[in-house]
Amino acid sequence: MPELPDVEGFKRILTRRALRKRIDRVVVSDARILGKLSKRAFGSRLQGARLVEVRRHGKHLLVRLDPGGWLTLHFGMTGALQFVNKSDSAPPFARVRLDFARDGSLVYTNKRMIGRVGFAKDAADFIAAEKLGPDALDRRFDFDAFKAAMGGLKRDVKSALMDQQIIAGIGNIYSDEILFQARINPAARTDKFAPSQLKRLFADMRKVLKTAVSRGAGSEQSVERMPKGSLLPHRNKGGRCPRCRSPLKVFKVGGRTAYCCPTCQAR
Repeated sequence: MPELPDVEGFKRILTRRALRKRIDRVVVSDARILGKLSKRAFGSRLQGARLVEVRRHGKHLLVRLDPGGWLTLHFGMTGALQFVNKSDSAPPFARVRLDFARDGSLVYTNKRMIGRVGFAKDAADFIAAEKLGPDALDRRFDFDAFKAAMGGLKRDVKSALMDQQIIAGIGNIYSDEILFQARINPAARTDKFAPSQLKRLFADMRKVLKTAVSRGAGSEQSVERMPKGSLLPHRNKGGRCPRCRSPLKVFKVGGRTAYCCPTCQAR
């Protein structure tokens, strides 16, 4: 499932290959991905426009258009963004394709259709309407802001990290990695944390997400590229802790599957 590091990877693809290009044609293969927006309305907004700025907020990608408005992309469970040359064959499960006037296309793919592509007049209004909390890697989201966001919560820490209204960008996979590095059990209550635990959690949240971005999250080899001692390569049935080799515990927390080491992350 694409999370903040993966979407940051998609952002870099768009920035490197499609920014400042003019859209010559808009092809929507499955209009369900547009929600209530019609293919005609979506196409009229984008055709002839240039992509002039790209922002990421949590798991959302926002692209400013010239003459106005923003293309919005959310990747759901299986979404991705690819740039293909004219000579390349179309990728499977392509739902929206933006053909550029001179070369290539930007293609949004999504196998399970859990995601959406749309148009917004203003990026800030879109973020507010989606009720998104601060981006987990925003420079303004420092420890004091993190402490304020987590303060007063009486719930398990994994669910709190994954709540997009509290912090935008973290999902099931990276919440497990963050908590493993911080040596905190996913079911631990946030209102029981010592100040030192909260500081460690914040520091490891930033470190894990930045490391995943730098190691190429969003690519097929991203898990193998994670540093030695990471949980992700072992986060599977029968996996063992990369530190102590204990069998990983798999259980439900807030309705989501959590992986942790019962020794290193004892409650």
